[in-house]
Amino acid sequence: MRRILLRADAPELSVETVDEATNDPLDTVAARYHVVIPADHLNAPPLLADGVEAAFLCTDYHAFERLRRMDLPGDLLFKPSAVARLDLLRAGRWTLVAGRPVAAGAVIGAEDLGEMLGGAGLDAAWRDQMVGRVALYDLREGAAIDFGVLSEDPIGDNQRSKADGTKGELL
Repeated sequence: MRRILLRADAPELSVETVDEATNDPLDTVAARYHVVIPADHLNAPPLLADGVEAAFLCTDYHAFERLRRMDLPGDLLFKPSAVARLDLLRAGRWTLVAGRPVAAGAVIGAEDLGEMLGGAGLDAAWRDQMVGRVALYDLREGAAIDFGVLSEDPIGDNQRSKADGTKGELL
């Protein structure tokens, strides 16, 4: 079985677990086979007559990961859907996480932030913009950092001292 990435819709995509990547459209690749079987929900390999050249087409990233481990009687074609393309992009980017437990109301410092490959948080490029914001919830170590768990804006020095429980007035 060969694993073939069809990337005519997204030529910038790459997947490490494929044997071939092509910019050819699906119709061109499908012409190599007798039959192309939709396989996103395939649970077991089908039985095929001798001599049948088959390909199994999936569009879902998780289906591709599952199917590439199966002993399929043909090639596996991966034509990522828009959602699968997002999954692939997310899997290859560094994201922000809580680097240690953070209590609700605490002001986020650089030491409170960590990074994780493939996480669901904000891109790690946002690190500097997250410092100085207030945690809206208790965050466990490794929790994804996104706009829903931190205050909308960083707080100023006067506000920071108030949030920390020391003297200072809110502006």
